[in-house]
This record gives sequence, C-alpha cells and structure tokens, in this order.
Amino acid sequence: MGMGPLAIYLAQSGFVVTGEDDALTPDLRALLTRERIVIASIPDDAELVVYSSAIRPTHPAWAAASIRALPLVRRGELLAEVTREKRLVAVCGSHGKTTTTAMLATALRHAGVPAGYIVGGLFADDTPPARIGASDWIVAEIDESDGTIERFTPEITVAVNLDWDHPDYYRRMADLEATFRALFARTRGTVLVSDACAMSARVVSTLSSGEASTGAVGPAQDRDGPEVASFGRAGDFRSEIVAEVGESMTLRLSGKFSLLDVKVRARGEFNAANATAALAAAQLMGATISAQSLAEHPGVRRRQACLHAAGGITVLEDYAHHPAEIRALLGSLRRRVEPGAGRLIVVFQPHRFSRTAQFKSEFAAALTMADSVHLLDVYSAGEAPIAGGTTADIYAELKRTAGTLPVSYFPAGDQEFSRALALSLIHI
Repeated sequence: MGMGPLAIYLAQSGFVVTGEDDALTPDLRALLTRERIVIASIPDDAELVVYSSAIRPTHPAWAAASIRALPLVRRGELLAEVTREKRLVAVCGSHGKTTTTAMLATALRHAGVPAGYIVGGLFADDTPPARIGASDWIVAEIDESDGTIERFTPEITVAVNLDWDHPDYYRRMADLEATFRALFARTRGTVLVSDACAMSARVVSTLSSGEASTGAVGPAQDRDGPEVASFGRAGDFRSEIVAEVGESMTLRLSGKFSLLDVKVRARGEFNAANATAALAAAQLMGATISAQSLAEHPGVRRRQACLHAAGGITVLEDYAHHPAEIRALLGSLRRRVEPGAGRLIVVFQPHRFSRTAQFKSEFAAALTMADSVHLLDVYSAGEAPIAGGTTADIYAELKRTAGTLPVSYFPAGDQEFSRALALSLIHI
C-alpha cells in the first residue's frame, strides 16, 4: 500500500507519475486519479521505474523496464531520496507505525503545522495519504522489511515498538536489532521509544555514550548523537486511559507533556500507545497539543475498520498479521464482548509463508483468544510456499494445543468456508 502514497507525493511535487498494480483497489484508483496519476503500463518517455519489494524480476513490468535499460529502484530507496533534504520524522517499528504516522499527520494538521507527510496506508475517509506540505518538516512511515531503512537519516525517529518480524530478511533477531541500532545512531535529534518494549530498551542501551544521551528531548545540536526519550504509561511522555466511550477514548497526558486530557478517536491500549507516540513527536516538532488534537482522527483503513454493525452482529476488518498484533487486537475486542452475551469469531488469513513458518505456534496461541476460528490460505506477498509455512500448519497446531476450540479450514474452498462461517453466525 505504500506505493500509492509515494506516487501521490511525487505528483504533488511536480513529477509526471504513472503506475500499475495487479490488484488495484477502487478506493486507491480514485485517490490516484484525483491526483492526476495515470494508471497505465510504463510510458515511452519514462525515466525511472519504482517498484515494491514484493515485485519479482519475472514480473512483466520489470522485464519491460529491463529491456529498455530503465533504472529500477525500490520504493524505500526513492522515499529516502525525496526526504533526504528535509527534516524527517521517521515512524518505524513492527506494529502500529501506519496508525501512528496517520495520527501524527492529524495532530500536526490540527495544530496548523504545514509539515509534509507520507503514510504507508489510507485514511478511513478521503484524506489524502500524502501531502508535500509547506515547511522543511516531513513525516514518513519507513519500513525495515527489505533493508532500505538503512538509507534514512532522520531528525526524529519514532520507534513504536520492536519485534522480530520479516524472518525472510532478518534470519536472526540480532540482525534486526543491529538495523535499528544503526538507525537510532544516525538520528540527528531525538529517538522516541516505547517504555513497554524490551527490545527497544535493549537496542538503546547498546548506543555508546557518544551516540546518545537521555533526559533532554531537544535537538542534539552540540552532541555526537541523539537524545533518547520514552513514551507510554511510565515514559518520559506519559499517558493513561481515563475513559472509553463509543469509538473514542480520553487520554490523560503527563510527564514531558503539559498535563492535559486529550480525546482520541480510537480505542484500546495499543492505540493509546500509538497516540502517545504521535503526540510526543508533534510536541518535539513544535506543535501545540490540545484536547482536540486527535478528536477527529479519521482512522486508517483495515485497522479495526467497521464493515457492518446491525442485527447484533459487528464485523471488523484489521491488518494484524503478526502474533503480537493479533494478541493486542483480540485482547481489546474480548474486553468489548460481554460474557455470555456475545461471541468473538475470527477469520484469519496468514501473510507470507516465511512469517507463518517462523511463528505458527505463536499464531495458534494468539488465536485461542477467539470463540471460533476460520482460516484462509496464506497470502503469499510474492513468496513461494515453504515447508511448515502453510495455513494447514497453523490448523494442525491449533488442533494439537486447543482441541476444543472450533476451527475450520477448507483449502481454496470458498463455498465450504462460507458455509462454516455462516453456521458460526447462526449459533451466536
């Protein structure tokens, strides 16, 4: 999804942009068309081809670019280049970076700070996922999955949390930690880390005294490395949920925030952490935080997006694709289901064979928080199947460890799957 927002940013910057996608959604097509981006194959006068890391050299567009000797660059490489001369606020980490980036863009817009931004997803309304802005600040979601994170030198780094993910690229947890340690060391101003993330604390602790200092949160103009500040319930930038009503919550800010109650149009501890990180970054950028900074945050598509709510049935869609994300999501939803008065039914599609192989036991454990589970075939994201990395492996693990949990899996059987899901709904 990150390609579309980057294309919009480039078009707003004055470049002529065309694009193609094997699975372009109607919503994204409309956003691109609104920005005068033409959906078409590579034009005759193209000078550069940018591709997602999910695209393989066997793809027809890659082959066409190669035949014409056009330069090919990954999305992350071009994103690093277009932000190189800006004061970059890099939002990174394993879980929640799209939501945090979107919340930060919302808070800055509310405060009247004309910063540019590039979100890695789509807002839930028609808010553009990218804007060039009118200042030297730019907020961008950066991704560690393909190694292009090594090309960024941020002014502020917001590490929402760190977890071992993308085992196809990072064979060892130590490799992932080394990547983030290097990013933190390159940061010119402040590194913001979660006070609840053990890996973040471990990575920060390995920065030498010449690379980091703690306590202050301003730009490191006279030092060799970044400041480090934390956010969370007990962080330097502190928050706690004091109320949840409907689809919103109230956060009480303290610590390096001015004491303030802030309304956030989102719910749950995970979103509270995302909002705290976004508000801390906004304050470091010079924005004034108010009680309404995130009151009208439109949300992000596929992040607890409500698809249906009627007749006693609520259907939510979420992009959670790592065991930690699934635990956080289902834990939040479980608290919203009244005991004895409702059921939590989960439809889960694993993302990538490599991730499924690495975490199948953890996926199974997280899914046991549901009342029933319905499994879809793995979404490959361009990967070839690998042993131990299929949906059948998660199904077998669930049957082994949670034998009483109702679980269905019908490989490539849409009709059988629909029938099993319908039966679950009938028995609510």
